[in-house]
Amino acid sequence: MTQVNSTNPANPDDSAPLESAPEPEKRGRRRRHRSPVRRVSKRVGRLFNWRIILIVVISVVAVFGVTTAALTADAISRVNDSLNGVRRVVESVSRNPSELTLTDFTRLKSSVTDLTRSLSNARQQTRLLQPFRRFNTDLDITLDALSATEQIANAARDMLAGLEPTLFFMVGAGGQDSVVAQISSGERIVELLRIGRGRFQSAERALEAAGRQLDELSITGASSDLLQNLNSLRGYHEQMVTLNGLLLEAPELLTVALGLDQTRTYLILSQNSDELRPSGGYISTFGYMSIRNGRILDYGYSPTSGTNPNPPPSTFSNEIAPPDWWIPFSTPMRTAWDGSWYADFSRTAEMARWYYDNGNNTQAPVSGVIGIDIVGFEYILEGLGSVQVPGYNVTVTPANFRQLVYDIRAFGQGVEPHKRFVAAIYQQIFGAWQTGRFTEAQSTALLAATLRALQEKHIMLYFADDSLNDAVDSLGWSGRQDTGEGYDYIMVADATLGNKSARSVVRQITYDAAIQDDGTVQGRATITYDYPASLADADPAVDPEYHGQLDYFSLMQFFVPNGTTLHSASDLVLNLQETESNNHTLLTGYVYVPYNGGERYQFNYTTPVVVEPYGDYYRYRLLLQKQPGMRAEPVSVQVTLPSNARLVSASPSPVASFTLEQTVLEFRATLTTDVWIDVIYGIAPPESAES
Repeated sequence: MTQVNSTNPANPDDSAPLESAPEPEKRGRRRRHRSPVRRVSKRVGRLFNWRIILIVVISVVAVFGVTTAALTADAISRVNDSLNGVRRVVESVSRNPSELTLTDFTRLKSSVTDLTRSLSNARQQTRLLQPFRRFNTDLDITLDALSATEQIANAARDMLAGLEPTLFFMVGAGGQDSVVAQISSGERIVELLRIGRGRFQSAERALEAAGRQLDELSITGASSDLLQNLNSLRGYHEQMVTLNGLLLEAPELLTVALGLDQTRTYLILSQNSDELRPSGGYISTFGYMSIRNGRILDYGYSPTSGTNPNPPPSTFSNEIAPPDWWIPFSTPMRTAWDGSWYADFSRTAEMARWYYDNGNNTQAPVSGVIGIDIVGFEYILEGLGSVQVPGYNVTVTPANFRQLVYDIRAFGQGVEPHKRFVAAIYQQIFGAWQTGRFTEAQSTALLAATLRALQEKHIMLYFADDSLNDAVDSLGWSGRQDTGEGYDYIMVADATLGNKSARSVVRQITYDAAIQDDGTVQGRATITYDYPASLADADPAVDPEYHGQLDYFSLMQFFVPNGTTLHSASDLVLNLQETESNNHTLLTGYVYVPYNGGERYQFNYTTPVVVEPYGDYYRYRLLLQKQPGMRAEPVSVQVTLPSNARLVSASPSPVASFTLEQTVLEFRATLTTDVWIDVIYGIAPPESAES
């Protein structure tokens, strides 16, 4: 019998045996219980590849991240460009005060307007980044910093608006674009500053808000570039707070300083910086100026002598206690007048005021002291061009001033005639100032010369009123010595002994600062003196026949941070002493430099901790403070970073850097004013054993 093939399609009725019949029913049951979600998922799966979706999501996130970074970078770039624009304008005006014009003010306003616009645009650009700030430390800090920067810009706008009436009045008073400051304009200036006070108060509120935001910023985890920007921003904020504080207090301060409430008399100390003293120079002549309602009521000038001004009674001698290392004057109380041992002019001025007032002199008590040295006087002569001196039949210019003075000293039969000549020059200048005989051009030049002399410590101010002292101190016009606390510090102050050759001696400071892992510094300071015949022979103050010995002697004071440990010093330093003095460690000793020769004095020491943590980095700061009365003094500084340290930023920019076993930065500067060096660095983690 032939077997039937069950798979034969031609015979469907016999297609399967009986035991296989239930199979279709099982398949039907599975279809009836399948989940709708699974059916949809299966259909979606046919339409989409999940791997493709994942790639798309990652791509979108990446594109968004790149866009976010680009927006942030663009916003920060705009802000930095605007800040740099403002900085350039301010620095330009500061460098050239004689060219201060209404155009400068307009440029400054334009820069601030540009800054506020850039900040507003940056805020708009970065608004959509707010939800993502928690995932990026730099972004988080930047958004807060942008807000603080906007407050600072708003403060600058308000300050300029508040100043505008005063500036326009000063320009109008001169009838030209340049600013002319006449002392007799004081009352009106005070009134206009009071009119602008509302805007200064608005600026104060904005700066307070910016200060809170900056204080709340956590810089932990910030990148080096961002940290550098924040450092600059804090510096801008500090400057603005100081300036706005002065503007708020200016009406009251000017009221006192210009005698708008009562007559004020100021003692004027003429310091001979050819015969250096720590805070300027020997006081060879002195004078006074009485002011009422912004006008000079009376003035006078005369030579200094043992009886002029009248000294305090001998019973006051116990109130003056010179240190044992200071010049051993036969009359110790005299040191309170002729130029004290203090490198801080405010303390010298305070002693001179004490000496004058307690001597019951004609104009006592005085309201303050003005110090001016030979260089400051030369600046004023440059501004005026020349001064005719009645009774001497001579025209004094910057070129012949010192020659005339020293010729009179040499051939004037005694030590007083040249002082009377200098006094006569001052009398002539005061008289012209009082009667308004200066032209507008001379007034402008005189203002520029005075500002330059104030900035370079050739004119210094001291007041009996503490608030006035705080104001001039914040402007850098007080000649005050810094405390040197919390950072590295150097100041050299000489006192010339036996001659007047300080102008022909070139002093230079070289400082090697090796930063240690514990934040201390191994310091090596070298003070070099060069006394070339090429300078001395052309200097009218160098003449052994009339002006003292030919070789140069000086009592040197070398100030470093308090708590410094001295390891060694040059044997050339005679009678070396180490003392703690007014927040500093002070090294004193006598130095000798032969005519047409030079000497080199060196100190090796370890400072206390002068490095501070700065977020994830470290910050080293050095203040090089200029001695009042000194002309330009070259300085060279080499900073060696610790092992495994990398430089983040340095201000000013180093002239050179070397990577040897450690990173070495070289800075060069000229001390016409105080100089700060600021270095931020990071420490790389130690390499692993495998690497």
